[in-house]
Amino acid sequence: MSVFFDAIKLLFPRSRAFNFTIDSDKRKLIKAIAVLPEDIRHEMERVYFDMFPETSRCIEDWEKVFAVVFSSKELEKQRNVLAALWRINKGGQSAVFLESMLTNIDANILVVENTPVSNPRQRSITNVAVCGNKKLCCKNAKAVCGYRIGDEGFSPTILRNDVSELYSIKNDRRFWVYCYFICKSVVRNNKNEILYIEKLQIKKEFRNYIEYLILKIKPVHTVAVMFIEWV
Repeated sequence: MSVFFDAIKLLFPRSRAFNFTIDSDKRKLIKAIAVLPEDIRHEMERVYFDMFPETSRCIEDWEKVFAVVFSSKELEKQRNVLAALWRINKGGQSAVFLESMLTNIDANILVVENTPVSNPRQRSITNVAVCGNKKLCCKNAKAVCGYRIGDEGFSPTILRNDVSELYSIKNDRRFWVYCYFICKSVVRNNKNEILYIEKLQIKKEFRNYIEYLILKIKPVHTVAVMFIEWV
């Protein structure tokens, strides 16, 4: 700034009338002029970061770009969703990439590929048998044969790209390998088979974004089984 200030001074005549004292209006004017380049640089940096949804100050403009409207004005989540939409075409179709996109909305979301194959139709509730486990006593209510975990009244949502006809998961293991789960967690046996899938609660205003991301990223021939309760 001092170099710029000295350059401006040289534009004035060299006489006592144009000498600068500490409190003179002329000096204040020159200082104001000298500061302008720094202000411009700072504002340009802010404008540059407006180009990216995760740092932009103009969330409303980014909403228009992606044709979305947020009913919940949570700035951090708004930026995360927009950033996910921005990066969506660069990441591929893997379950890992899909999960990385969905966790921008909720950090607890898990994407599990159905390998080894497990029946997606029967995993909202399961029986747990513990006979022969010496660490659990018979009178323990959670340690008896036939103990059940899960929610009998909950049904997962089926999400697929082709909606031209009503679809239900076929009772045929040849089709189950093309299913994967969007959930909170899974319980596996010692063979690594999925026994139980825990549902996840998410605010309903994020449902459209989550379903859009899933349909956009996942391979079109696969089926997403969503263990999500919208609240």
